[in-house]
Amino acid sequence: MKTSKRGNVLITGSSSGLGYYLANCFVKDGYPVFVNGKSDKKVNNVKNLLNVPGLACDLSKEEDCVKLVKACENTLGNIDTLICNVGSGKSVQAGDESLSEWKRVFDINFFSTVNTVNALLKNSKSKNTSIICISSICGMEYIPGAPITYSVAKSALNAYINTFSKYLITKGYCLNGIVCGNILFKGSTWDKKIQENKSKDHSYYLKDVPMSKFATPEEIYNAIKFFSSNDSSFSCGSLLVLDGGQTRSS
Repeated sequence: MKTSKRGNVLITGSSSGLGYYLANCFVKDGYPVFVNGKSDKKVNNVKNLLNVPGLACDLSKEEDCVKLVKACENTLGNIDTLICNVGSGKSVQAGDESLSEWKRVFDINFFSTVNTVNALLKNSKSKNTSIICISSICGMEYIPGAPITYSVAKSALNAYINTFSKYLITKGYCLNGIVCGNILFKGSTWDKKIQENKSKDHSYYLKDVPMSKFATPEEIYNAIKFFSSNDSSFSCGSLLVLDGGQTRSS
């Protein structure tokens, strides 16, 4: 069975990190892409590098999400694939969480997605959009070293994907998620750790990963392409775990 392309792609949090690599993959495959980030400078840099349109805005704000959706539709047309990629695992150590820190981490890792999906649902002309959320195995089970605020926020995101998808499908939107393990690319958290501790080889960081390897952005991209294609027409609220066998509960 041949996978069909789904057209225009909006990727949140694509001015750097994994989102940038995903945008690059889509562009190389000939997809029209609209990029996003919080920094005007970073967004403009990616727009120039990839020759794509984009908009800088803060997705913790509902009105900014509406602006993003409308800007993408005005530029490309129907949003066929929406990738909710905004996220950050940076937070405080266990026991040092303040209420403001909880809210900050939830804004980045949970409400950025809720706000964007709501903007699509309530203020968009797009139909039959495939929505894919980038989540983390930290939201599935205890991962040593992962900040508690981040883990709980990703757990909420996983529950949101599983439950809200049932409502969204009645409105013509299909919501699924990719639950990622350790991803390695230039500038990633793992890349920085490896560069800072050159005396330790990759096996030190992969002792809990049966496959003994990091994921690549291309592997995440391939999973996204499945969810954004007609091959996944029976998927609704699914959480696809890509972690090299690290988690025990998946």
